[in-house]
Amino acid sequence: MERTDIALARCIFLRQAKNINDWSKVVFLDETWLNANHTVGKCWTDDTAQSCTKVPEGKGERLIICHAGTAGGFVPNCLLAFNRVKKTTEYHEEMNYEKFKDWFIGLLNNLKEPMTIIMDNAKAITADMKMLKTELIALVRRHKPATPTYALDEMAKEKGHQVLRLPLPI
Repeated sequence: MERTDIALARCIFLRQAKNINDWSKVVFLDETWLNANHTVGKCWTDDTAQSCTKVPEGKGERLIICHAGTAGGFVPNCLLAFNRVKKTTEYHEEMNYEKFKDWFIGLLNNLKEPMTIIMDNAKAITADMKMLKTELIALVRRHKPATPTYALDEMAKEKGHQVLRLPLPI
């Protein structure tokens, strides 16, 4: 069964999205990472050794990528892509709030008209990588206000944009 708070967050998001009249004025953004030796677990193959290259994930260089796009394509001058500086298992250690905030300010400066920006709910809360799931949930609950406000949303609002956040289970 689904938690009621997750269902409610999704309903709120969908109602807000339903009120968008012009989807050409919507910007979607996200960040991700890609290992240089990234391989997929399953693929079409002829079963020869030449077509079945398998390199363990996490080996080699890691590229961290952040970009924003609209119905018309990627937002110009908004690609952020960099090699990881230190070897970590979690790319969020390098794609942190400060880097994302600087990138987000650049995005806002590149938007020529008021837009709706759809993004996730990442927060700048420090957690120990050794924490158990129950400890992480308790950490989130301690830091999650009843009505959250976000500095990035306020920056966007000052420039005439609005932010619509994807619902995340917490």
